Amino acid sequence: MPDPKAIEDRAQAAAAAGNHEEAVALLREARESWRARGRQPELLRAYAAIGRQHLAAGELDEAESAARTSIQQARVWSDPLELGRSLLLLGQILARTPRTDRALLAFTEASGCLSGRDDSAYAEAADELRRLQRVQGGAR
Repeated sequence: MPDPKAIEDRAQAAAAAGNHEEAVALLREARESWRARGRQPELLRAYAAIGRQHLAAGELDEAESAARTSIQQARVWSDPLELGRSLLLLGQILARTPRTDRALLAFTEASGCLSGRDDSAYAEAADELRRLQRVQGGAR
């Protein structure tokens, strides 16, 4: 069975080189390897990594699908840290769409999950909330 961490490293290199399709394929391979190993935290992070890669490529539907799967799994496994990180990702995706009201909800929930668990991600969620709250009401 291939080493999923090594596969993720290859995916990161592919993404850095601008090869989006290869990066996504490798991240999916890593995800399945984590699944086969029964490693739930890594599996959740793999879904989020796929979502981030799709977001970077502007593929919002695919990014949202991966983020929502990660959120669903984090809720099932009662993992508040990964739930918060996945909600942050979902908010970032939704903020690029006309659904900024939903992004605000995602950032708000993410902040609650991340508080005291991941200071960097918490600060990022708070910054996103402030940024969206400055948008005039009619623009939402």
